[in-house]
Amino acid sequence: MRAVLLGALLLAACVPPSSTPTTPTPSSPVAVSATPTLVATQSAVPKATFADGGSAPWPVVLYEGEGFIVSQRTESARTEVARPCGPVSRLEARPAGLLTWCNVGQSDFAELRLISIPDGRVTVLASGTRASWPADVSPDGRSVAAFRAGDCPMPAPVCQTRAVLIDVASKSEREILPSSYPLGATLEWNALGLTVFQPECAEAGCAGPGDKSGTFIWDGSALKKWSDLRFVARSGDWTLLEQLRSFGQEPRTVIVRGPQGDKTLSSGHALAIGSSGEALVWTPGSELLTRFAPDGRVVWQAALQGVVVRVVGGDALLVSSPQNRMEIYDLKRMLRFAPTTPIPSVVAGVAR
Repeated sequence: MRAVLLGALLLAACVPPSSTPTTPTPSSPVAVSATPTLVATQSAVPKATFADGGSAPWPVVLYEGEGFIVSQRTESARTEVARPCGPVSRLEARPAGLLTWCNVGQSDFAELRLISIPDGRVTVLASGTRASWPADVSPDGRSVAAFRAGDCPMPAPVCQTRAVLIDVASKSEREILPSSYPLGATLEWNALGLTVFQPECAEAGCAGPGDKSGTFIWDGSALKKWSDLRFVARSGDWTLLEQLRSFGQEPRTVIVRGPQGDKTLSSGHALAIGSSGEALVWTPGSELLTRFAPDGRVVWQAALQGVVVRVVGGDALLVSSPQNRMEIYDLKRMLRFAPTTPIPSVVAGVAR
């Protein structure tokens, strides 16, 4: 029995609310400095701090998976929402509802379910998808994109993986990425439409630069190259991008694309962008969270100890603390919440 190649998962990415996404005209690759610096310098960096949120309302509603149960949680109550399947291994809050993964035994296969909010209705989306690879459901809930097992060519020691687009009602499938080794690839519906990002490298090897890596958009018949850069988010006239070689390799470069072109902001992880072009960047090594103006000036900078796990609505973060406890950061009120009752690792958030 040959081993099954495990895909690397993207920890966090932020997509701001938008209307029905449209597919833009693909753009040319952008040349970015290998040693990024701030576009503008300033004599003093404005500092900010996160105060203890105490008993104030959370900026998010949490959905937690424990065993076979998915529950809704606020600062004051916890309510069972659904028992979709079990055990629940992952949750993602999407426009159509809660995308839910349920592992099948000890294998790398999962059942995908959609939980409607707030009624808790469960819809079967797909079976036999790769448990450790990404999946997504379309904003209208009618389609699912997921990875499945691919061919096992001899004498390769590992089997391949392919991506499919599944019609939820008929369960018919269309292959969007043929059987290959898409190491570290992600797929999601965002402001561009259905996109696939292929990094140059992952833990198990490299796909390579050029046409093999970058952001690709599904146009209804094929995946078309959009950029060498990774699309993160869009708000109004502003687009947030990252240049990276691998999700597990630092540094990454954060870039803002606006009416005047592209600007390199800094090294770090691109988290969110607002309608004014202000971008939020997390720098893991220096444990800093920075809000940049579109010209590269630092609006504020705050210490953040831990790992950013999720961005919720652009104004809240779920962060795994150094004590391995999940905390909530409110970016509007500059508050930090550390619930006494632990938040489980299988969690999704919806902005209030």
